[in-house]
Amino acid sequence: MIRELVERNLADPASLRKIAEEALRRAEADRNNYFLAIDRDLPWKAERLAGLGRGGRLFGLVLAVKDNIDVVGFPTTNGAPYARSTPARTAAVVKMLEAEGALVLGKTNMHELALGATNVNPHFGPTRNPVDPSRITGGSSGGSAGAVAADIAHIALGTDTGGSVRIPAALCGVVGYKPAYGAFPVDGVRPLAPTLDHVGFLARSVSDVAYLMEVLRGVRAEPPTRFRFAVLRGIADVDEQVEKAFWRAVSALEKAGGERFEVDVDARRFSYARAAVLLAEAAAVNWGYLKAHGQSMGRDVASLLRVGAALPAAAYIKALEVQREAKAYFASLLKRYDALATPTTAAVAPRIEEADSIAVRPKLLAFTELFNLTGLPAASIPAPASGLPVGLQLASSDDERLLGVALAYELSAGR
Repeated sequence: MIRELVERNLADPASLRKIAEEALRRAEADRNNYFLAIDRDLPWKAERLAGLGRGGRLFGLVLAVKDNIDVVGFPTTNGAPYARSTPARTAAVVKMLEAEGALVLGKTNMHELALGATNVNPHFGPTRNPVDPSRITGGSSGGSAGAVAADIAHIALGTDTGGSVRIPAALCGVVGYKPAYGAFPVDGVRPLAPTLDHVGFLARSVSDVAYLMEVLRGVRAEPPTRFRFAVLRGIADVDEQVEKAFWRAVSALEKAGGERFEVDVDARRFSYARAAVLLAEAAAVNWGYLKAHGQSMGRDVASLLRVGAALPAAAYIKALEVQREAKAYFASLLKRYDALATPTTAAVAPRIEEADSIAVRPKLLAFTELFNLTGLPAASIPAPASGLPVGLQLASSDDERLLGVALAYELSAGR
């Protein structure tokens, strides 16, 4: 756990250089394409940080940053060479982490313009799943998830507009956390769809995420002894492997003190609304790139942006109305239940060559996109699976309540 690692680092600041050297060695040896840039001066920077004597509650933690988040000293590509720029300022959320002693190892590979769920990038190559390199990591924060899963970075930053932190977390077997909408500043973060965009974290455990949220937001979560949770049904059909792992996770929630209920949800209107908001705003944000570089974009990204550009204003306005309905509906559910539970994705990680299939996108997004539309905090936590990783998604009304239930699950599942 990162809390204990920080305590050891504070007791022995000289260890920071060795930690940084090992992280750098692992990043340089990576063959799964998780990084677009790494800082080879990291050991020297770690040594300098140790010598300052300031400490910090994240002292010596190695941080990987998705490459749509600005960090001075690194180019920002947003997953596309035509979008490359040299930032003059570091993003506010990165500064928050650095102020507590975290060290930026590098910038991670991502889906082009963050507009995709597979992380098959035509410009920089696909990120490969740490469990089976023939499969995708999921995206668009796939490099960040892979860096944590491969034990290269202690924590990583990603962004999440439809599931882009939680999907790769589920497929790579780590924890992905999307805080409530607006919980963290997006200054210095490349937008995709501002109405839906969140900054999120990837880590190895719920305990690690809870510690980050305590340090950065003052959230103090404790696992409850009793709680009520609702399994949401009727959203999407899931593959057999996901189904089995999900119900094992549900059993662990019950063992942790959860009282289970089941609620049927017709999510089609919500899904259509989220897609309309996403595509309209993404087309507006990236209109200049589409006009100048549409022919060199990945086929999926160019097609989605063109659809967004063609959406009538009436469709966008109606989608915002449905978004308000979705917020009211889920708020009413969460007056009755402490948490909502679904699989994170409807399928395990597909093979890279199958990732362009039209059937893949909805299987990855069906469950996660609901909580971008509503802005509710949501997490993906590894479910008890045999074989490829599967994620349990939990959502709640606020970060403290969500993290409490997630901690209870983690203790029950023995992670």
